[in-house]
Amino acid sequence: MVVLCVMTLASAAAAQDPDPAPAPLVPQPIAPFVFDARIPMPRFKQDATIATGLGVERLDLPVRGIGLLGGAHVYPLRKRSFAFGIGGEILRGHGSKTKKAAGSLPSAVDGPTVKARWSHVSPQLSLNFGSRDGYSYLTMGIGKSKLTTELEDDPQADSESSVRTLNYGGGARWFIKKHLAFNLDLRFYSINAEAAAAGRTAHPKMRLLVFGAGVSIR
Repeated sequence: MVVLCVMTLASAAAAQDPDPAPAPLVPQPIAPFVFDARIPMPRFKQDATIATGLGVERLDLPVRGIGLLGGAHVYPLRKRSFAFGIGGEILRGHGSKTKKAAGSLPSAVDGPTVKARWSHVSPQLSLNFGSRDGYSYLTMGIGKSKLTTELEDDPQADSESSVRTLNYGGGARWFIKKHLAFNLDLRFYSINAEAAAAGRTAHPKMRLLVFGAGVSIR
């Protein structure tokens, strides 16, 4: 009798449906908007035309720079793993270099300090690939820049107008918290030439490489 009961219970247990498998996690689309705060690090050009205008050697011009960038983007078209974005950015950067004196004599003095100042504003279009928790992007914009290279002891007047600037590149955002992400960006800025003016040195057309890192908030 006991054996019969055990066999009956075993048969009933075997007849039950197995537990359903958990539903797969579906990636969520990219959030509808994001704000960026980034530290850009431009590489300025050591151009002979600029050096001649300032009366210094080409290698006396600064190369490394640092600045601050703020941006915002909205995504009017969002799919599961793609979003089209519209936004804009404002950037300010600067760099400086002082020519070190040759030798170690007490009478030796450092050479002039050359400074570079750059401001840029631009609308942006972007193609974004990924999900809500992290995505990469390609971006492009056409905006305006003001670039000034000057001697610290002989500052130049600010430009009365801006020059056309094309920027293009890409980056990525990784959300480490619900509303906070770490972002990286690599961009080229192609700045049109600016003719010499009263109190200002001419700048030829140049392309700056800018790497940036910062945070994003959605």
